[in-house]
Amino acid sequence: MRCTSLGSISASSVEGRRQELAYQRCASQGLTRGRYSDVAEVVEGLLGVQAQELGPSRWSLAQRLRSATDDDVRAAIASGAIVRVHVLRPTWHYVLGADLRWLQALTRGAVKRGSASWYRNHGVDERFLAATAQTLVDTLSGGRHLTRDELREALGAAGHDVSGQRLTIALFDAELETVVCSGPMTGRHHTYALVDERVPPSAPVPDDEATARLMTRYLRGHGPASLDDLRWWCNLTLAPMRAAVAALGDVVSSEEVDGVTYLWLSADEHAAEAVQRRARPAGDAEAPRFQLLEVFDELFTGYRQTRGLVDPDGEYGSVLPLAYTPLPHLLLEGERLAGQWRTDRSGASLRFTVTATRPLSREDEAALLAEARRYAAFNGRAVELVLLTA
Repeated sequence: MRCTSLGSISASSVEGRRQELAYQRCASQGLTRGRYSDVAEVVEGLLGVQAQELGPSRWSLAQRLRSATDDDVRAAIASGAIVRVHVLRPTWHYVLGADLRWLQALTRGAVKRGSASWYRNHGVDERFLAATAQTLVDTLSGGRHLTRDELREALGAAGHDVSGQRLTIALFDAELETVVCSGPMTGRHHTYALVDERVPPSAPVPDDEATARLMTRYLRGHGPASLDDLRWWCNLTLAPMRAAVAALGDVVSSEEVDGVTYLWLSADEHAAEAVQRRARPAGDAEAPRFQLLEVFDELFTGYRQTRGLVDPDGEYGSVLPLAYTPLPHLLLEGERLAGQWRTDRSGASLRFTVTATRPLSREDEAALLAEARRYAAFNGRAVELVLLTA
């Protein structure tokens, strides 16, 4: 591993380096645009994209492309190129169909151990899970894809008690065991289909090889990041991840800044070039000034220890407790959070309310309007923009 350290330098130099690392992270994430060319490539690059909020998560994918519509994302889901499934942590993620089997094999044990008390509290045991999984196979065989409500009816008709959270647990466990994954959407609704009918078979991957693959892919789409970030993101313990770093050698670079060791892929030329463009007097002309990110975007949920790299003022912490009221989303300016935004429907238009953390110039307002139009076009609507300053 290639290692560097800032050593004993001024606070301003440390802050400057943190800003460079933050911008490098945004470039790795595809937020400086130009890194990814289609929806599946975004998911491949990030390895996993948190997707608990169905509509906003589709925007997270499109946001990283120069131009993409909701229909483009839905088509990638319908084809099985990407699947929406519980994996890595006990929440939804988009992953490539081709990555699903080895990722579940590597991480399901930790997710199930962390969910054991949830299972017990609702009277769920292995016998129930095996029986409901078999009913799901029988019900979905032949290329069928059904909604949650349709599966509730089918499981109930087969004699299973799926009251309360027992249905949720049955579907959750069937996903972890690679029995079911997402099917094509039905209107606005997620559906379930059989993994064996959606995802080609693949050979098992040994755990050490899978861990090195996971680390390489995570750092490609999330670096610079710390080992603790990765540990939180994928539920693995530190020991196998440290072994993977050692095995990867110079493939991984590291740098200690302000007591935190950041890791990234040494050969990531796209991210390095974006940092060089940022240093120009005019900044990175290829990147948008502002971006409208959803509250569960990977730029935030992909990290724990170093989330503050793009959020030094703790803006995310003030939003997250509100995440299950009408969602406030987050405004990114360059490599730093700069406010919040939300939308309301107003006839055929979307009414944007943007609350910025600083006064906005006319150029800022024009840049925000351009981003609002991108989001509205993704949703097939016109724009009404309201600007506020915190």
